[in-house]
Amino acid sequence: MKLPRAAVWAAAIFLAVAFVLVGISKVRGPSAMRWGERFVHWGYPAGAERIVGVLEILAGVGVLMPKWRRAAAATLVALMIGALCTHLVHAEFLRLIPPLVLGALAFLVCSAPSVQARTDAG
Repeated sequence: MKLPRAAVWAAAIFLAVAFVLVGISKVRGPSAMRWGERFVHWGYPAGAERIVGVLEILAGVGVLMPKWRRAAAATLVALMIGALCTHLVHAEFLRLIPPLVLGALAFLVCSAPSVQARTDAG
């Protein structure tokens, strides 16, 4: 499926805003403590939320850079698969919706032809 360039950019901007904000909330901010408690409750080691937060911030910024867009979007897909598995294992079914939507959007961005490929072919 070939998405229009504007749709890819709109999705990338949405993903960037969403993941940078959530990533910051995991690294620091008023809800950082709550994220730490959740990750420990889910069985992850202390501090895992910070690693996930940093990855979300880096990948969120990365989707805005055409050279890094695919790798960054693939990282976001992997993170959302991890979130889906975590919520499924803990029977948190309502919490499946955000990673499903964000993961699907990241997958579409990941599978969209890169800007360089369009320039070379066009």
